[in-house]
Amino acid sequence: MRQYGQTEEMQWGGGADPRPMTDASQDAEVSEDAMLMQRVAAGDEAAFRRLAARHLGRMLRLAQKTLGSAAEADDVTQEALLRLWTHAASWRPERGRLGTWLYTIVYRLCLDRLRRHRTVALDEAEAVEDPSPGAFESLARAGDLRRLATALHMLQPRQRAAVTLFYYEELSGEEAAAILGLRLRGFWSLLHRARQSLHVQMDTPPPSSKAASP
Repeated sequence: MRQYGQTEEMQWGGGADPRPMTDASQDAEVSEDAMLMQRVAAGDEAAFRRLAARHLGRMLRLAQKTLGSAAEADDVTQEALLRLWTHAASWRPERGRLGTWLYTIVYRLCLDRLRRHRTVALDEAEAVEDPSPGAFESLARAGDLRRLATALHMLQPRQRAAVTLFYYEELSGEEAAAILGLRLRGFWSLLHRARQSLHVQMDTPPPSSKAASP
């Protein structure tokens, strides 16, 4: 997670991420994912369980932060894993990393569920420049992490997904944009608006715990 340690991630929910991987370890994981997917396509359940164990936590975090419901996130993640099992033969490593493919499935399933529930309108991204670096990190340093988590929950689902993918899953702008079905400039616009909303929420003083005087 960008600029955050283990304690902060645990306060945001979903458990702590492992230490950032080196380029060599990332390459090794990509190669192993490709090998395991070949075995899954051939019906190897052990390979499927190994892939599920590797990617489940990340898939759950994205679903939980997008939907705001642990129960629904679990349902979405299980459906995404079922698609991994049934459509393994259709995945092609030259098209991108397996994790990106899985994130895309999870995000689209989340959108389908949100549209069915009609809980919130999904916003559209506009083309603007890449927002200034470090804004989200400074926001986290300046504020209470519990308030930051609450502010994240108040964002629209697509904005929550953008923040989660870019800051917590540490995907590149290009990868996150592809998952959300946006062009890169549109993704930067979405992320910019998400951070603006977080700043507004964080600048609002928390409600007083004392009852108002009559």
